[in-house]
Amino acid sequence: MKQIMRKNVAEGSRQTVPLTLNLLLALEKKGYQYVQVKGFTSDKHFDYVDPRIFIMVPIKELPVDPILKDIYEPINSELLKKWANEKDDMTEFRIAMN
Repeated sequence: MKQIMRKNVAEGSRQTVPLTLNLLLALEKKGYQYVQVKGFTSDKHFDYVDPRIFIMVPIKELPVDPILKDIYEPINSELLKKWANEKDDMTEFRIAMN
């Protein structure tokens, strides 16, 4: 359990930048096709029920191993475009850069 908690904190501590439409376009030009969506509370614990921060991790292709199933969204999706334009003080939408 401690290992899982450390991983949650590490995942929530990645270097991130705000999600923007220009960033999505730049990632798509670099060959990224999806983002892995991770939801966190304000104290950096995983939470998909009432997250405060969404961190998207760009990936070029979906994993084939069923053990690695998670929440993914196509980089050119309408949902990500909506989030990039979101002006919500209660929820942050960020892209992991490392």
